[in-house]
Amino acid sequence: MEKKMKWGLATLLLLLGIAAVFIFLDQNAELRQLEKETAESDKLRQERNKPQETPQVQPSPQKAHVHADGNRHEGQHHDPIETEPSREYNPSPIQIPEGITDPDVKAAWQRLDYISKNIWEWGGVPSDETVHLINQLMPPPDGFSGPTGHSDAEDTINLLGRLDPNDPRAAEVMATYLCEGRIMGNGPINALVKMGVPAVPYLIPYMLDDTLMPALRRMPIEVLGRIAQNHREDLGGVVEHIIIPRLEAVLSEEKPDYHEGRDAREVLARLK
Repeated sequence: MEKKMKWGLATLLLLLGIAAVFIFLDQNAELRQLEKETAESDKLRQERNKPQETPQVQPSPQKAHVHADGNRHEGQHHDPIETEPSREYNPSPIQIPEGITDPDVKAAWQRLDYISKNIWEWGGVPSDETVHLINQLMPPPDGFSGPTGHSDAEDTINLLGRLDPNDPRAAEVMATYLCEGRIMGNGPINALVKMGVPAVPYLIPYMLDDTLMPALRRMPIEVLGRIAQNHREDLGGVVEHIIIPRLEAVLSEEKPDYHEGRDAREVLARLK
C-alpha cells in the first residue's frame, strides 16, 4: 500500500513538472510574440516620425513672352496687368466750313479738328460704362421715344446722369442733348465745363447755327465762355478767330435776342 502511494506521489510530481514546463514554454512564446509585436510597432512609429524628404520639383520650362513694345523675352512675364478700361474712341468728324480764306480762321478750325481726334491729351479717366451709354443715347431719339430704347424724359435723364464727366468721350453726347434742348439746367452745363477742351468742338457748331432758336444758341455761348476762360491757351486761335467774332456778330444785330445778347455781352467782356 505504501509502495502504491509512493508511485502515485511520484506520478503526480512528474505530471506537475510536465505542466510547469508547458506553462513556462507557453509564457516564453507569449513573451516572444509580445516582443516581436512591440518591435514591429516601434519600427512603424519610427517610420512615421521619420522626416519626409521633399520631392525635387523640376522647374517648368520658361516660356517666351512679348511685351507691349513688341520686344520678345524669355522667362516669366513681369509686366503689370493692364486693368484700366479701354480708351477706344471713334470721333465724329468736324465739318470745317468751305470758303475760308483767312489762314488764321482756317487754323482755328483745324485746331478744333485736332482736339476732336486727341481728346485724351487733356487728361480724363475712361469709364467702362461710357461706351455702353453712348450707344444707348446716340443718336438722340425723335422726342423721347425711338431706336435708342429710352422711352421718356426720366429714362433719358437717368442715362445722361450716369455719364462720367471725367471721361471726355461723353462730351459730344452731353453737348448734343443740351444744345438741342433735350435737357436743361446747371447739371449738363457744369458737366461740359468740367470736360473742358474736348467739349469745345461739339459746342461751336451749335453756337454758329442760325437755324436754332436764340434760346438754344445761348447754351453753348455760356459753356464756351467758361471753358475759354480756363483753357484759352489750349484752344489756340479758336477763341480769337471763332468764338469772339461770333459774339460780336450777335451783338451787332439790330435787335438781338435778349437772352442770347445778354450772354454774348457777358462772355465777350470776360474774353476781351
